[in-house]
Amino acid sequence: MAKAMELFPLYPSAPAPPHPLGLRFLGAVLLAVLAHLLFFGILAGVVEMAMPASAPEIQAFIETEAKATPAKVSRPMATEAPVTGPPPPSLDFSVQGRQAQPSPQVPSSIGMQVGHATQIFTGGGGMGMPLAMRSRGRLSDRIKSLTDKGGSPEAEDAVQRALRWLANVQNKDGSWGSSYPVAMSGYAVLCFLGHGDTPDSATYGPVVRRGVEFLTQTSAKNTGLMASKPGTNGACYEHGIATYALGEVYAMARFGQKNMGLVIESFEKGVQIILRGQTEAGGWLYNYNPGAKGDLSVTGWQYQALKAARQTRLDFPTLEAQIQKTERFLLHMRGPRGGFGYNTPGDKASLTGVGVLGLQMFNPQDNRMAIVEGLQLILDSYGRKKWPGADLYAWYYNTQATFNFGGAAWDRWNAIFQKELLKNQKPEGNWSHSSASKAKSDANIYGTVLCTLMLEVYYRYEPSLMR
Repeated sequence: MAKAMELFPLYPSAPAPPHPLGLRFLGAVLLAVLAHLLFFGILAGVVEMAMPASAPEIQAFIETEAKATPAKVSRPMATEAPVTGPPPPSLDFSVQGRQAQPSPQVPSSIGMQVGHATQIFTGGGGMGMPLAMRSRGRLSDRIKSLTDKGGSPEAEDAVQRALRWLANVQNKDGSWGSSYPVAMSGYAVLCFLGHGDTPDSATYGPVVRRGVEFLTQTSAKNTGLMASKPGTNGACYEHGIATYALGEVYAMARFGQKNMGLVIESFEKGVQIILRGQTEAGGWLYNYNPGAKGDLSVTGWQYQALKAARQTRLDFPTLEAQIQKTERFLLHMRGPRGGFGYNTPGDKASLTGVGVLGLQMFNPQDNRMAIVEGLQLILDSYGRKKWPGADLYAWYYNTQATFNFGGAAWDRWNAIFQKELLKNQKPEGNWSHSSASKAKSDANIYGTVLCTLMLEVYYRYEPSLMR
């Protein structure tokens, strides 16, 4: 220690006299320091002048831009080429959040090009389900998607209990319910498919198969229309839901495992009825009546069936053009606050999720501003409501719309709906809510299928692969 202190003394006994050369060197150093300080001071002034506007100023610009710039309408989608281009600008943080950048567009797998229906189920091959649906196929995949996207383990348990309940209340003819058996059967089939249970599944295969057969038999009886009571206002809802369900059955099927020709025939006829029933404005009305306008609530189930038609890659020559027409209708229905109206433009909170989800399915990039404003209205309207004040129909759409967008919008909605659904599931596995009373005697089934589909959102689709 003494040696070290001698080599590096802390306090030298006497300073050495200054050397003239040292003084000149010190002066040069001081001049250099002063020059650098002056340079950095000028640079700081330039940077400050170039800094972006404050958050309130950016938000004001976004709001002005949203009102001044009309939303674009999509062009026909190429089958194989991915959508490319620069990412859109960051928008309202309360909706978007830090992680809500758009998912990259992925080119369609060649395995999804399934060709015409007559070639699908007649033997050979090994086609699996579309990439967008593969997260639902196995328990390990479902659990991974669930935990990665903010779901709790209790959500998977709740779905399984709901499926057991649905299996137990299925009618002998394969249907569900009594007031609207076609709609309830379409919903129930979608719930089983959403969990990865197809007509070939070990546990619920027979349940799904009987439900599918009920829908195809209904189609055969009514020359393609799948409805409990053709000619009534509910018929178009039922047909859209049933067509959507058969489209998912077809998309999830594998070559050669089952002779499901009736599924193909019923689905193709169902889609053709929907395409023929589109109004001049691009929406749909009760009973597929022709007209100049459209009903957004009816339209929601028709565009979901068209989404399924697009996923199957079957040949519907006018499909893309009519999807663009639907998009124009949705944009027309926007209100001054960014919401969506019923049959005229407006800001009806219960239907805003319908409008937002449609824009996300068909053209999310060009319509990003409209999507953000719609999500903001959804969160402002439903962000503090608990189970007693819930609207399960609106929540069904809100859940998908916020999930597809991600970021803070999904974080906020996920914190609301998941907890409320898990707390209010009955011991038997079903849900009962006053907002499902429009389904009459099928209210418990209706409430249960909507809640089940909501809790399957974590793995039912990969949003970036859905389009």
